[in-house]
This record gives sequence, structure tokens and C-alpha cells, in this order.
Amino acid sequence: MHKVLLTLILSLGSLTGSNAENILDAENAIKNGAPLAAYQHLAPHPLYPYLQARAYRDDPATPVETIIAFLKQYPADPFSTQLAKQKFPLWLASGNNDAIIAAYSADYADAGIECDYRLAQLNKNHTRAATQKLDELWEQDKNLDAECNTLFDRLAHGGHISETQTAARFRQAMDKNNRLIASYLAGGLHGSAAQAAQTWLDIDQGNLPLDAAYNLAPDWRSALLAQQLGKRLKKDPGAIAQAANAAAFGYLSNPKDAGKLYNPLLRKLADNDDPHTLTIWNAIPTGEHEDNTIYDLIAYDLRRSDWRGLVSHLGKLGPEAQDKAEIQYWLGKALEKNGDRAGADTHYRRAATQRDFYGFLAAEKLGETFRLNDRPVRRDQHYTTIVGRPAAYRARIFHNLGDDARASQEWQAFTKNLSPAENAQAALYASEIGWNIQAITTLGKGKNWDALELRFPVAYENQVRRLASRHGISPAQILAIIRKESIFQPGIASKAGAIGLMQVMPATASHTAQKNGIPYSGKWQLTEPDTNLEIGSQYLADRLNEFGHLAYAAAAYNAGPSRVRQWQAQFAGLPLDEWIAQIPFNETRDYVKRVLEYEKVYEYRLGLPHTSYNNGAVRLW
Repeated sequence: MHKVLLTLILSLGSLTGSNAENILDAENAIKNGAPLAAYQHLAPHPLYPYLQARAYRDDPATPVETIIAFLKQYPADPFSTQLAKQKFPLWLASGNNDAIIAAYSADYADAGIECDYRLAQLNKNHTRAATQKLDELWEQDKNLDAECNTLFDRLAHGGHISETQTAARFRQAMDKNNRLIASYLAGGLHGSAAQAAQTWLDIDQGNLPLDAAYNLAPDWRSALLAQQLGKRLKKDPGAIAQAANAAAFGYLSNPKDAGKLYNPLLRKLADNDDPHTLTIWNAIPTGEHEDNTIYDLIAYDLRRSDWRGLVSHLGKLGPEAQDKAEIQYWLGKALEKNGDRAGADTHYRRAATQRDFYGFLAAEKLGETFRLNDRPVRRDQHYTTIVGRPAAYRARIFHNLGDDARASQEWQAFTKNLSPAENAQAALYASEIGWNIQAITTLGKGKNWDALELRFPVAYENQVRRLASRHGISPAQILAIIRKESIFQPGIASKAGAIGLMQVMPATASHTAQKNGIPYSGKWQLTEPDTNLEIGSQYLADRLNEFGHLAYAAAAYNAGPSRVRQWQAQFAGLPLDEWIAQIPFNETRDYVKRVLEYEKVYEYRLGLPHTSYNNGAVRLW
């Protein structure tokens, strides 16, 4: 049967455009009242279920049995989600619990469908089925459908949701600043817990001072202070002293709460070279240090030339954090500064095993080659199975038609329950059809970081090489920017207004185009790869010519040339590794590190000789 289906799908491949467009035309016709029977000749096509789902949704006379059979036939597909989302509430309201139970599939169910199903089970007195694996549904922090509130109320009254669970979800909702859910949950608490929740809501609204938190039980006080002080740190300078006081008196008794507050607090203190920085560093529980907190602490120690302190401070990190190339690099440099070259080399060697900017920097220091750690994905026995699934075909068709929403829905459904081996083959398939973003994100979900051919595609290679040659820069530098900026999505736009492959701002595009005689009529052109690459590569080349090194050029590309000039003046005389550490914007600091790493990966992918980070314009360390 599988071979027959695969043959059918492959045979339809050459008719992809016309057949798919016929299906979509038929779907619109059905939406406007045409009968499904008029399109029976399209039944063999893998997109035909979309016609069925549309007809069943729009025709209230469709027999319940027909819909149940359809949902059972397609238990993991997005069109089933849409159909069930419409029908289940209607069946629930009419008392047709058996239909819901018969048609239900966890694979297509969203939260609303899940709640309808559990209510149907409760209505049938199937309490065990209604409460099985409830935590995943209960702990969601987003606003759920009304059916979910009904479900939770019934379960709570039946003793199936404890007050401890309600309190935990209340705290989670407050952490997400979702007062609507939090207020609803507060109504399900009693006694001191209800009083604590109301106190929290009143403080959040400004109806009570923060001091009211100190009268609460330790667990409530800890959670409340973490959330409220963390929120205030963003805009109230006085919150810094309050948070430091909470740390001094140990008011945040829960390690997660302590990490939640002390990480942003330390970043505030370190940025201001506050002497209390190290006190807060030591107050952060092991395992709760966030990456940017670590990097801000490193920058703080570097500004003080406290190399001995840096070794001690980084020693507080857990094993996973310590193993990162960046941490190993700084431990190595600190020991080197302290005169322990043998100890330094031990850390440099550990860093140099990793594909990372600091790993590459350590390799240069040791005189070793860069470790790319490439593990290619090749077709294996899973590939034919993957390609033969109708969902894979549907995802490809919608992708080719430019219907990104449906393409993504199909892809998410298709890859939801794949094994690691199947996941890698799905990523390979996405790459082969030119869907780079899905290849990359699919590998990411499987934590497959070493398939460099898939994770670092060489799209638009001819244009990139031509432009690089014209500007006298490396094509690896252009591709590194594209990979970091847009992951090769030509139509993407950022919240800030940057557009296209190289995420060019319209104002930058106008200025660059006018200055260099590049044809440009308006921002709509920035979604065209040729125009975007023409302008973006010119702007990158201008920054490279201005600043002399990709590190500074990348920082300027992300944060603007004027800021880089300011940082160069502020941190004049620093070697490149320390200058990057002092970049005050977390986003830009990470951006520079990633672009410098990606440049070396793309040198490898393009078959170019690896170049040193030391191009004569900078001192590396």
C-alpha cells in the first residue's frame, strides 16, 4: 500500500502547480456553496482532504459518522485540527460525548480540543481518562478556550486539581504578566494562599506597597519578590537597592526565584561597575546563571583586570556552563595572565575542540586547525518513508505555492513524532526542496548541530560570489550575515523594519543605493533577493572598509556605525577578544560572535582556505 501511495505522490509531482491550484480553486468554490461531489475527480490528490474538511465544516447536514470517520482517517493533520475545533464544541453542547471520544486524537488536538475531549469523558463519568496527563494542559500560561475553564472548575470541585497545583499555575501566570489567568486562578485558592495571591495582585496593581510581600509565607514571598522586583528593575532605579536588600537578607528562598531576580540585577550592577556585583554573583545558585549574566560578569572582571578573580568566579558555574568554548577560553586567558601557561593551554585545548568563535580563537592561539566537527546527513533507509508521506508532499506543495502558513502547519504535523533518525531525513528533504528554514529548525529540534551542509546552506551562491568579488570581500562574510540575519528567508521582515535576506533597513537601502548608483525604487524591492543582496553586500563592504575587521563591521551592521565608533573610543587599545566582551548590547555581542563563527563555517562550505582572524588590522588577544 505504501509503495502505491508513494508512486501516486511522485506521479503527481510533475503536475504540482496545476493540480494544487485546482484543489485550492475547488476549496474556494466549496466555501461559497459548491457541493463536494462536484470535485470527486480530485479525490486521489493528497490535498483532497482539505476539500473534505472544508465541506464538512460548512455543511451542518454532514452526518456525524462521516466526520468521525474522516478524523480517524487523518489523526495527525492540521485540517483535522480545524474541523475538530469547530465540531467538538457543537457536539459537547448537544450532549454527543460519544462522538468526541470516538473522533479524538492527541496528535491533532490543541488545548481547546483537549478540553472538549476531557469534558466529554467527565460527562461519561470516565474520570481517569479526563485527568490522565493533566499537568501539561493545566500548566499552560496562555489564555485558553472557555471549555478549559469549565473543565478546570469541574476537576477542582471534584478534588482532581490540588491547591498546590493552582498556586503554582497562579505564580506562573504572574511571571508571564497574565493577570487575566492569575485573577481567575486566585478564585480557586483558600485561606493563606488566597490572601497571598490577592496581596500579589494588589501589589501588581499598585494598590499595596511592595513591603506587604514581607508578611507572606517564605515560598509566596520568594516568588512575589522575584516577579515584582524583576519587573521593576526594567524601569525603576530604586528597585536595584530593593533587590540587593532582598538578596542580602535571603528573602528569595527558592533557587529558581533567586536566579530569576539576581541575573538581571547582576547585569544592571556590572554595567555600572557597582562593587556589589560580586555579592550578587555569589548569591546566584549554581546552575541558575544565565549566559548573558556570565558574559557581563566576564566583562566586569576584564575592566578591573581581575584575572585571578575571573578564574574563581567562573569556577562557580555548573559543569555544562563551564564546558562551553567561551568559558574555557577565558579560563585559559586568565591563567595565562597569571603566569600558568600549562594550565592555560589545557583550557585552550578544550575550547579548541568546539565549533565556536572562541574555539576557533583558541585554536589560533595554539597553532591548531579549526575543528568544524561536520557530520553530514545522507539518505538512508528512512528517507523513502519520509518522502512518501502525504504530509511531506502537502508541505512541499504549499511551500512552492507560497502559502507559508499551511506549509508550516503541515510541516509541524509531519515532523511532530519523528525519531531522531527520521528527523534528520526530514531535514534533508526540506533542504533538497529549497526550504532552508525548515531544514535548519528541524535539525535544531533534534539537537543535531553538526550537519553543516543542512544548517549552513550555500543559497544564492553565484550572486554572492559575484558581489564579493566586486567588493573585494569574502563570500563567506556575506553568507555569514545572511545566515545570522534571515536564515535565507527573502520575504522576512523584522519588528524594527529590516527586510529580506540581509535584513536591510529601508532608510539604509535608500542611502546606500543612491550613494552607489544601485537601482532602487522602494522597500518592496528588498524582498527581491538580487536587490537585497546588491544593497546589503555593498553596505557590508562599506563597513568592512571603514572598520577594517569583520568583528567591528558586524557590530556596525547590527547596532549602527556611530555606536561602534563610540565603543572603539571607549575601549581603545583593547585586543579584539576583550573588545567584543565589552560590547554593551547583549544582542550585538552575541551577533558578532555568531557572525565570526559562521564566517569560518562558510569558508569550509565554500571550499575556501581558512583565513586567520588576525588580518593585520587588529590585535587578537
